[in-house]
Amino acid sequence: MSSLPTTHDDLAVGGWAGRVMVFLRVGTQLVAVNVLVALGTLAGGIVLGAYPALGAGGSVLARLAGGTPSEHLWQEFWAAYRAGFRRLNVLGAPLTVGFLLVALDASVLAAASAGPVRAVLLVGLVAMTAYLVVALATLVPVARRYEDVPATRTWRFVAVAPLLSPLTGLAVLVAFAVLAVTFTYVTVLLPLVGLSLPLLVSGWLVDQRLTTLDARAA
Repeated sequence: MSSLPTTHDDLAVGGWAGRVMVFLRVGTQLVAVNVLVALGTLAGGIVLGAYPALGAGGSVLARLAGGTPSEHLWQEFWAAYRAGFRRLNVLGAPLTVGFLLVALDASVLAAASAGPVRAVLLVGLVAMTAYLVVALATLVPVARRYEDVPATRTWRFVAVAPLLSPLTGLAVLVAFAVLAVTFTYVTVLLPLVGLSLPLLVSGWLVDQRLTTLDARAA
């Protein structure tokens, strides 16, 4: 990210103490959003709660990345969660179908014997999973930035984004891979920021690409 979020209080302190306050604020909000996304997912029965929770968490984290962290985290998260509940579930429905197909393919792959067929299934499974992960990472900031765009048009953009912006998609996948390795070795981070940190990083990467596209269209 180009800069860490600061507040007037942080700037007033200045120096080393001010930087510590900034990092503490970032860390605190990451942990808080991690808890809120988990709660929001559970509140919607997991299936219906996941997309609104990710959308609300992404909105709060976008403010953090932009240097204007929320002063009312709980209220803003749940307000965004309620406002986006129906729309995000509609937008996420195709992804849900895609992830179910991936799970089915994985079960078929597990039962397949070694050979060319298994190799083809494995390649297809990896490619489909990567595509869905990038599409999900794209959906969260797109739904936030373009609230008034019809769902069908939004989904068409999300569906082709991984193909039309391969470098952004690759950056998202690399970031997720690095975070996965980090969480594997520093397991204490997983329950603290296992949801919020990937959401922050992927949201920032996709936002940069969307800003570039908006500038070209202007």
